[in-house]
Amino acid sequence: MTAAVFGLLGVIVGGVINGVVSAVLARRTERADRRSAARLVRSELVRFRWQGIAAREVEPDDLPQLRSAGTELWNANRAVLARALADSEWALVARAYAHVEAVQSVLVFEPGGLLVDWRRREAKRLLDELVDPVEEAALVLGEVAGLRVEKLDEVSAPLAEFPEAGPDPPR
Repeated sequence: MTAAVFGLLGVIVGGVINGVVSAVLARRTERADRRSAARLVRSELVRFRWQGIAAREVEPDDLPQLRSAGTELWNANRAVLARALADSEWALVARAYAHVEAVQSVLVFEPGGLLVDWRRREAKRLLDELVDPVEEAALVLGEVAGLRVEKLDEVSAPLAEFPEAGPDPPR
């Protein structure tokens, strides 16, 4: 009888340990998924922000990046972010992408690669309005991703892989 009790206790303890380990691993995976999704979508938003800022100085026709500007990272990661973000954070990110989609809706280039006048004016206006909401969303996603950046023009630390001065000259 004692052997049966010890056997039963072993099964119970083993089951509890297995459950705890599984829960910890699932939590770790969710956190990594949340962080990577936030980083990827943030990088896409930062790109759209720079395009909006550039459009203040240059006509949208002269920004070739706009011809291929897509929301692939948002489309691929929004389900993860929908689960991971608080309602207020989700609202900021969704609002930013509503602005992005509005810009994309007027970027219909003619065969010569130019925009019709009304599309050019509307794209310029929408790109200007896009900058602030996209910046707010990118900052929120930066927090979710664990970045320590308070504004988008600030970098937490230079990355060794991407030195600002370029590679060291050969000696």
